Amino acid sequence: MSSTNTKQVAYSTEDRQWDARINVQDEDYLQSIIDNIVLENAHGKFKYILVGGVEIGTRPNQSDYQVKHIHVAAIFHNRASKASIIKNWDIVEGKGYYLVPRNRDLPYQGWKDHHSKEFSKISSDKKDWILFEEGKLPKDQGQGVKRKGPVLRSESEKKMKTDDVIIDMRRLIEDGKAEEAFALYPRNYMIYGERIKGMFNQKKKAFFGKHTDPHLYLYGFTGTGKTSLLQFIYGNYYKKNLENRFWDLYDEEVHTHVMLEDLDSLVLDRLGVQFIKTISDEAAFAIDQKYKAPQLTRATILVTSN
Repeated sequence: MSSTNTKQVAYSTEDRQWDARINVQDEDYLQSIIDNIVLENAHGKFKYILVGGVEIGTRPNQSDYQVKHIHVAAIFHNRASKASIIKNWDIVEGKGYYLVPRNRDLPYQGWKDHHSKEFSKISSDKKDWILFEEGKLPKDQGQGVKRKGPVLRSESEKKMKTDDVIIDMRRLIEDGKAEEAFALYPRNYMIYGERIKGMFNQKKKAFFGKHTDPHLYLYGFTGTGKTSLLQFIYGNYYKKNLENRFWDLYDEEVHTHVMLEDLDSLVLDRLGVQFIKTISDEAAFAIDQKYKAPQLTRATILVTSN
C-alpha cells in the first residue's frame, strides 16, 4: 500500500501526515534513523509515530527489490516539510528512500497494518514487526469521530452538475428530507443547504397562533430572582447574547420566549433602541445566524433590569 500515487514530491512540500520507506542496508544506519525518530518523539513532535520492522522488497519493478528497508508512518502535531524530515531523521538520500504525504483515501488502520504486516519481514517474531510505536492512531471515519478538513464529494455529486445537485437538494428539503439531502450531497449541502432552507422557510412561514404571549418587563434589585422566576415560568426561553446582534442556536420551534437579561443603558448604546423596537414587532423581524441565510421570526420578549 503506497501512500500516494506518486513517490516524488518537492522538498518544500508540507504536511502533518507522512509515509516513508527508507532503505537500511546496515545496522548502524538503521539504528541512527530510529534514534533520531525517538529523539523527535521525545521533543513532542509526533501525534503518532510507527516504525515498521525490517523487511526485504519483493517487487522486481521497484527500487527496493531485494533491499532491506523499513516503513515509517508519522503524524506530526504541526506541518513539517519533506526537507526538514530528511534533515532531522538524517536520511541519506543516496541509499534510497521515498517520503510522501499520506494518502487520505486510505484508512488509518490499513496504513498501520501495512507497515506492521508479517509478509516480507526478515524476522518471524511478531515483536520485531514494529520497531517503535508511540501515540494514538486516529480513528477512521465512521468509528466515532468526525472527519476534519474538506468534505469530500459523494459518488452522486461526482456524476452530476452543481445546478442539478442544487435542484434535487431543494426538492428534498421542501419534502422535509433535509437529512437525506445531506447524505446524498454532503459537500454541496455544506455550501448551499442552509440558503435553500432559508428561502423555503421564509416562503411558507405563517406566524398566526405562534408567540402570542405579551412582552414582559421585570424590574427589581440585583439578586432578587427576576431571571430565576422567568426561567421557572418559561422553561424553553432563549437567552439572547447582548454583546452582538447574532441569534446563534435560536430555534423558533423550540424556544417560546427570548430573554434580554440585565438590560441597561450600556446595552442600549451598543445595540440601539431601534433593535429593541424591531425584535418586539409582532409582524416579524429578520435575524442573523452565522453560516445561515437571514431568517424571519416573531418572538415574545422577556426583559429584566435593575
